[in-house]
Amino acid sequence: MIIEFLGTGTSHGIPVVGCACPVCTSADTRNQRFRASLLVRGNTGETLIIDTGPEFRLQAIRSKLHKLDAIFLTHAHADHLHGLDDVRPLSCHTPLPVYGNKPTIDEMKARFSYVFRETQIGGGKPQLQPTIVETDGAGIESIRIGSLLITPVPVYHGRLPILGWLVEEGPARVAYLTDVSEIPHTSLQLLQNLDILVIGALRKRPHPTHFSFDQALELIQRVQPRQGLFTHLCHDFSHQEVCRYIEKQNISLQRVSPAYDGLTVQL
Repeated sequence: MIIEFLGTGTSHGIPVVGCACPVCTSADTRNQRFRASLLVRGNTGETLIIDTGPEFRLQAIRSKLHKLDAIFLTHAHADHLHGLDDVRPLSCHTPLPVYGNKPTIDEMKARFSYVFRETQIGGGKPQLQPTIVETDGAGIESIRIGSLLITPVPVYHGRLPILGWLVEEGPARVAYLTDVSEIPHTSLQLLQNLDILVIGALRKRPHPTHFSFDQALELIQRVQPRQGLFTHLCHDFSHQEVCRYIEKQNISLQRVSPAYDGLTVQL
């Protein structure tokens, strides 16, 4: 399995429009962050994406994305959804499955209503196959995409129930949790024996709907992945400043570090 960070920024992206702070004007490309999204490639050719933010077209071109087998949505906020129309070239021949919880799929259908109208014909819309992922009841069902097994991880973004995603291929286990402010106990059980935990860590200051650096580090300490990677970062800290903050907590950067756009990890 190979994971590639298509975007690691918060809802504004970095640089932020109209901002002249040191991070937004930095020449370090690691401080130039598209909205958060993750690309996963399986060892037998499977390709899936978690979230389609506003820069999806640019992200796909940069990553030389030629096929897509499925889309997994964490939630329906604009910075995680509004690039959905740009999957059109990747859904020309076969409808593309889109997985999410009921509020996310309902909101997607409302915002992209033209996709699901029979009167909209021709090449002016993507072909999508929405699938509601049930996380209540007896248990959580996983989704098989070729050699990849994907399991929803219910979490909270403030009061909003959203999904993280656990992706497995053989013994390799990667969990992707962004925009998280609370993780139920049952979901913590899914986060054991991880190779990589990708966790949203907005900034040092507390936020009502996002983990701070310290909260993200506390989760990493609790579930003990082999590696922790921060994503969904705002412009309060540069990449290097986040690294220094982590090191000040006596944590090795080999153990925990901030991700950046274009970072690729092979498991």
